[in-house]
Amino acid sequence: MTMTPPPWPAQPHRRSAVVLAGLAALLSAAALTVSIVSRPRSSDAAEPSYSTAQRADANRRLCNSYRLAAHAEHIETNTPNNAALGRLSATNGALILVTAAMDPALDTAYRDAARALANSYQSLVAIATGRDSGDPELESVVNETNANANAMLALCGQQ
Repeated sequence: MTMTPPPWPAQPHRRSAVVLAGLAALLSAAALTVSIVSRPRSSDAAEPSYSTAQRADANRRLCNSYRLAAHAEHIETNTPNNAALGRLSATNGALILVTAAMDPALDTAYRDAARALANSYQSLVAIATGRDSGDPELESVVNETNANANAMLALCGQQ
């Protein structure tokens, strides 16, 4: 009785894996090329235009948001032994300002001032954690925040 060896297990063709990988790379490159070529260039895209009334309304809404944020920030930071709520108020104020600054009808000066104040609020919260008054870095960010708040006040007035 003669025994025949068992057949070798089936193995995938290595050539087909290489061909599939090459085909996938080629398709990826083609898709990337198409997406880059079909994307509108900044000079090609028409910038939307807004009426004077739409711009004024957007500026007014931003200023209302600023006043809301500034009011809460003023109350929470001027209440004794209230550091946690002051930081929370600054964080919330930054969020309010960033959200309001997203309005595409805003005048650039209003948008830039709101973003600068929001960034100052965020920096203030981060730097104030674990620091005491008199710390030079903390004093610097407080001064920057006050300057940015004054810029918003100049644009929006007190009303």
